[in-house]
Amino acid sequence: MKKLLTILLLIPIIYSCNKIFGYKYNSATISSSPVNLEFVNSEYDDYNSTSPILGETFPLCFSSNRNSAGGEYDIIYKLIKFHFSKSSGEFQIEEETNTNMSVYIRNFDLHHALRKINSTSDEFGPYLTRRFTYSDSRILLYANNESGNFDIKFTHNLNNQEYDTIASISYLNSSFDDYYPALNKDSSQIYWCSNRNGQFDILNVELDNSLDLLDRLYDDSEKTIRSIDVLNSTSDDKCPFIMEDFMVFASDRAGGFGGFDLYYSEKINGEWTAPENFGAEINSEYDEYRPIIRPQEQGYTNDLMIFSSNRPGGLGGFDLYYVGIEKIKF
Repeated sequence: MKKLLTILLLIPIIYSCNKIFGYKYNSATISSSPVNLEFVNSEYDDYNSTSPILGETFPLCFSSNRNSAGGEYDIIYKLIKFHFSKSSGEFQIEEETNTNMSVYIRNFDLHHALRKINSTSDEFGPYLTRRFTYSDSRILLYANNESGNFDIKFTHNLNNQEYDTIASISYLNSSFDDYYPALNKDSSQIYWCSNRNGQFDILNVELDNSLDLLDRLYDDSEKTIRSIDVLNSTSDDKCPFIMEDFMVFASDRAGGFGGFDLYYSEKINGEWTAPENFGAEINSEYDEYRPIIRPQEQGYTNDLMIFSSNRPGGLGGFDLYYVGIEKIKF
C-alpha cells in the first residue's frame, strides 16, 4: 500500500517537472522513411555496417572504399550516439565527439583491430559481438578475398587485451565466396551466405553449446551445413542478420521493387516463416543491402534498422541509411 501511495504521489511531480523543463515527449518514434547518415557517408561506397547491440554510444563499423578512392574496401568505423529530444520529439543519430575516457579507450582498441585486419584485398561484412553479455571482450567477424574468393575470419580482444590473432572459421569456408556471418540469439548457430550452390543462399550450422563462443569459432570438428530453404530463392539471398527470432536479409528475387530489396522472416515454433518484403517505403527500384537491426529500449515506439542503398539523393555510390521498423517481439 505504501509503495502504491508513493507512486501516485510521484506522478504529478514527474508531470510538473516535464512542464517546467519544456518536455512535451516521453517517447521517440524513429522515422518510417529512410534517413541518410550523412556524417558517416562519403562520395564513395559505404555499406555493410555492424554495431554492438548494447549502449546508446557505440562504434558503427562498415565497409568503405574511400581510403583507396574507389579501389579496395576496408572496414572503418565511426563512434556514434542516439539523441532524442524530449522538447521536440526528434530522434537523431550523431557522431560522438565528447565521451568519457573508458569509452574512448575501449573503442580506440577497435581502431587497432581494423588496422590489423585491413589489407590490400577487400574486407566485407563486419559483425561485432561480445564474447558474452556485458563483457568487454569483443569478437569481430568479417570476410576478405585474399585467397581469391571470400573467406570468413575473425579477431578478438580476449580479456580486453589488444586484438591479436586473425583466424579463419574453417567450417564456414569453401572454394567459393562465403561471407556475412551472423549469430542467432543464443550463439548456438551461425548463419552466412555462400554461392557454392551456383547462386547466393543463406546457410547455417549448429555450434557446440558446451564451448565458449570463442572456442566455438576455433572448433574444427565436422559440422553439417544446412541450406535454409524457406528463406532461399532461385536468385541471390544474402546478408542475414538476426535479432532474437527476427531475421533481416537482402535478396534480388522476383517480386521486389528492383535490384536487391530488404526482407524479413520470423522464427515461430522453431521454424523460419516465408520471407516478407519490407515494402515500398523502405525499398526502391535501386539496391538496398546488408540490413542490421537494433532493438530500442524504453522511450522508443519502434526499433532501428540500418542498411545501405545506392538510390539517388545520396553522397555517392552506396550510402548508409537508418529507418524505424515495427517493434521486434522478445
